[in-house]
Amino acid sequence: MFYDQLLKLCESAGIKPTTLITKLGMSKGSMANWKSGKLPSGDVLVRFSEHFNVSLDYLVFGKEKSKLFSSEDAEWLALIHKLPHDAQLEFKGELRGYLKRLNYEDGGELKEAK
Repeated sequence: MFYDQLLKLCESAGIKPTTLITKLGMSKGSMANWKSGKLPSGDVLVRFSEHFNVSLDYLVFGKEKSKLFSSEDAEWLALIHKLPHDAQLEFKGELRGYLKRLNYEDGGELKEAK
């Protein structure tokens, strides 16, 4: 299952598995073990997981077992974490101020406060 997932992820990223393995500093010989159904070591799984920005569950089993937050949430977090810490705090304050100026209508839709 892992090897199939690796192939799918490489294909969607437009990269050959052998190129990726070399880029990540691994031996191409490991692929034969993975093709036969063996799993790589934990640190190798983590490197692939981080490279493709997927969970270990997805990488090993092909599906998410539990999702803590959506991919859109993850995108927001990634953008925020690119800011220096001081800018993060400033943005947080600005966002809180913006939300205070908004009211919720019935049905949960945001409406500009009058």
